[in-house]
Amino acid sequence: MKNGLPDRWPCAYNPGMPNKRNQDANSLSVPRPSRRLSLREFIGLVTILMLVVGFAITIARLRASESELSQLRAEHGYLAPSDEGQVAASRAPSDQPLTYRARVRVPKKPRYRVCYSTLWPQNAAHPKWFAALDLPPGESVLTFTIEPDQRDSKWKISAIARSPLGTKRIATTLPSEQVSILRSSKDVIRAGIGFETVLAEKNQTIRLLDERWLVGEGGVFLYGDRPPEADQVGVFAELQVDQGPI
Repeated sequence: MKNGLPDRWPCAYNPGMPNKRNQDANSLSVPRPSRRLSLREFIGLVTILMLVVGFAITIARLRASESELSQLRAEHGYLAPSDEGQVAASRAPSDQPLTYRARVRVPKKPRYRVCYSTLWPQNAAHPKWFAALDLPPGESVLTFTIEPDQRDSKWKISAIARSPLGTKRIATTLPSEQVSILRSSKDVIRAGIGFETVLAEKNQTIRLLDERWLVGEGGVFLYGDRPPEADQVGVFAELQVDQGPI
């Protein structure tokens, strides 16, 4: 202390002492090193991105395929897989009047056929089969139609079987009294198979179509598999083993 004054003032600047402000400024002004991806990391990120994009595209295509498949099944029907030796059948959609479609699958042995008719006689155990169409092994699409023949203008019921081996057709002329009933707008009892696949073991039959037109008071008693109490007009088709003449 000189002359009553201290040798050092507390606020005096000392160059040898560190300055906090300068330290903070220096620390802010120095740039930090940036994070750079290595080549391996870059390739990994690109691969993950490609996998995500590919997965999204696959999901979109799968949904489109499922939608298209559902539409095709709705338009043409679907036959579920079956064991070897089993018989399978299902109804297929049809948007035409007096036109019926079905899909069937039969084994190699025994031989199968499809019979059709428009008449179930009184007290009979089954319809009076008009004719039969033999079926090749494998899957076939059956179409039954009731319409006038363009060649002779006669009303006929026809059966068509389409398979990878070709197309077969057979037809039967219908009497006028049956045609008038079938063309009428009367109530119809529908049985037979539906759109779900029906499976049967070898040598068993499947009733494909059982469409009964209700005519007169006796029609109200028609139900189940009970034989009709009067001649019944309708559309009948059955998948059965070929055992000779029908």
